[in-house]
Amino acid sequence: MKCPKCGFENLPNSCFCNKCGTKFHSLEISSSTETILAQIDELAIGSTFAGRYTVIEELGRGGMGKIYKVLDKEINEKVALKLLKSEIAADSQTIDRFRNELKFARRISHKNVCRMYDLSKEGVTYFFTMEYVPGEDLRSTMKRAGPLSAGKALFIAKQICEGLAAAHQLGVIHRDLKPQNIMIDREGNVRIMDFGIARSTQAKDITHSGMMIGTPIYMSPEQAAAEKTDSRSDIYSIGIILFEMVTGRLPFEGDTPLGIALKHKTELPPDPRDFNAQIPEVLSTTILKCLKKNKEERYQSANELLAELNNIESAIPTTDRFLPKRTTPLKTLKRLFRPLPVLGTLLLIALIIGGYFYFRGPQPIKEKEKAKVLPAIPSQPVQKAEVLASKYGNLEINSVPQGAEVYINNKREGITPFNRELSPGGYQIKLRKYPDYKEITDVLSVSSGAISSKNYNLSPAYFLKIETMPEEADVRIDGNYKGKTPIQIELSWDTCRLKIEKGGDWLSIDEELVLKPGLNLIKRSLNRRTYSLSIETNPPGARVFIRGKKVGTSPLKILDLFGDCNIKIEKDGYKTVEDSIMINNDIESRYELIKVEVILGKIRLTALPFADVFIDGKPIGEVPPIKNQEVEEGKHTIEFISAKINKKHTVEVEIKAGENIEIRMNMGTGAYKIVKID
Repeated sequence: MKCPKCGFENLPNSCFCNKCGTKFHSLEISSSTETILAQIDELAIGSTFAGRYTVIEELGRGGMGKIYKVLDKEINEKVALKLLKSEIAADSQTIDRFRNELKFARRISHKNVCRMYDLSKEGVTYFFTMEYVPGEDLRSTMKRAGPLSAGKALFIAKQICEGLAAAHQLGVIHRDLKPQNIMIDREGNVRIMDFGIARSTQAKDITHSGMMIGTPIYMSPEQAAAEKTDSRSDIYSIGIILFEMVTGRLPFEGDTPLGIALKHKTELPPDPRDFNAQIPEVLSTTILKCLKKNKEERYQSANELLAELNNIESAIPTTDRFLPKRTTPLKTLKRLFRPLPVLGTLLLIALIIGGYFYFRGPQPIKEKEKAKVLPAIPSQPVQKAEVLASKYGNLEINSVPQGAEVYINNKREGITPFNRELSPGGYQIKLRKYPDYKEITDVLSVSSGAISSKNYNLSPAYFLKIETMPEEADVRIDGNYKGKTPIQIELSWDTCRLKIEKGGDWLSIDEELVLKPGLNLIKRSLNRRTYSLSIETNPPGARVFIRGKKVGTSPLKILDLFGDCNIKIEKDGYKTVEDSIMINNDIESRYELIKVEVILGKIRLTALPFADVFIDGKPIGEVPPIKNQEVEEGKHTIEFISAKINKKHTVEVEIKAGENIEIRMNMGTGAYKIVKID
């Protein structure tokens, strides 16, 4: 069996790769009576899953499992694939609930909702497929940008409301709305993701009674109490998200999920303006209404909240609103006239000349000039127009994709699409769209009265930055040596084979990489070669400590060890053994434990009048008569208790091995005397 990660050829029916330890996907171990299928908890980058999905990269992980960007080879389309955790997949009732709810989630078709495709099974592994949305989730946006302006928060929240309104109209609620489930694509559009635990209000609720569904930080009070939920539970979650967007913090925080859920149920949220005084008061009021404990006091629908957000946006200053970048009519006209630059210039000259004659009107002709043939067009205006037209030219640069930085003679002048009036001459041009695309350099000439235009197709750039712990490891890409870590390499393709070696006692790393355009950071920790240590003692049952940590009782075998190991072996009644071993191969050690002869001390106890005596909490009996007791070397606590006279006295005494002492206690006064006995 060939390992999909390192290519090592293993024996048939192997569960793990003997070289890199990779767990084989959907492995079947057959016998004459049964077949055991292995649950898949992680997908290797570059591998093919379920016979059709090529794994490109891991997008994230959450409570239900890991999500990957994959290429669906059947339709040649990139999709998102969520791999359910084994403990979730093993629960048949949970799978039934997902399957039932997916029927309703797939009915949602809206520009602000990520489409759900299917729930499938590979062996015993269940997975979802859904629409892949390039961009970043709202959590990453807030982490990168900090608190958002009121205008941008409204822009995002309105789109969330629009998507939820479409879902609620079909009777589907989300129940796990959070920033991680809200994607923002490259055009600024919002997509709600992961209706995987959504529940149709029209369907039979197959969730267990009293079962809490959702993320505690964003869940409504009724969810925290495991009560019935409806669309107003999503309104509460929007309130939490809005609060976090404009303040950069959460209204409720705690050390445990249960503690946070309890605060949602019992505590009132703070005013957002306490953390950000720039928030409009009307927006703060709206957020607090979303966070009402009683759902009857919240906004009753996503459309009602959307209307309120529209009113708030119209009331804030225009400069505070968030306007996504759009193509202006002027830019559209420029694109339309790009194919006709020369015709446009000639038309401009003609308009100037025609206007001159229209406003100048007819002029009298002098007698001496009557006989002359007058030119049809006076020469002076033409000369002026020619001078204006010949003084400058236009440089027009376009790129695919747009947005590349344009440098002219090493000075940044703008981004593509680019159009600038320049003096005639030659110019050094540089286009940069770092780090996703390769830099382009060129030399362009500008002619007077003309438009110099050129289009460029930017090629993706793949940068691989490799860091290792420890450093100074050798790096090979596709078998070619590149240097030592840390190192940054530019590649021409989006796939490569990476090998990291340090030699000596360090294990090498060999893996296939699928790169995305731009900078790809690879961090790897090298593992040492490890060995085993077997320890036996006579007698057995001794406590074994390695590097100060108890690892078990003898006999035992410890794996994954390397280097100096401090060993301590303890057993009651025997001398403690301490040893130091250098582990650079498999070692077996045996220790003979030496029994310790214990020499006891003796205590004679007397009391007047009668008292019950305890030594270290252990009852000795009534005194008098005189009691003699043997004790181990060390400190001891002696208690004298007389119920008859309601007295209790305590004596702390330290005795050495072989020492004999007498303690005489007067119960009436508490006075005592310690006498050594030869």
